[in-house]
Amino acid sequence: MNHISQRNRLEIQLKNYRDFMPLCPPDSFPKLVNEMMKIHCRLEKIREFTLEQLVEEVQFQYETVQSKSNFKTI
Repeated sequence: MNHISQRNRLEIQLKNYRDFMPLCPPDSFPKLVNEMMKIHCRLEKIREFTLEQLVEEVQFQYETVQSKSNFKTI
């Protein structure tokens, strides 16, 4: 993945977060805004890159974490 594809994925993720904002529970809203700010800052940094930097390979790692609301207690 290069910086261009990372930027595209981050823009999609930011859009998804914006769409989720009206449905977000009030206690989770600060965390959502914090994540949105992290993405926004990264996008701003990527937009400053030159073409040579944009095509460079990006080291990335996906982390999938199950939502706490999906855990069942017995």
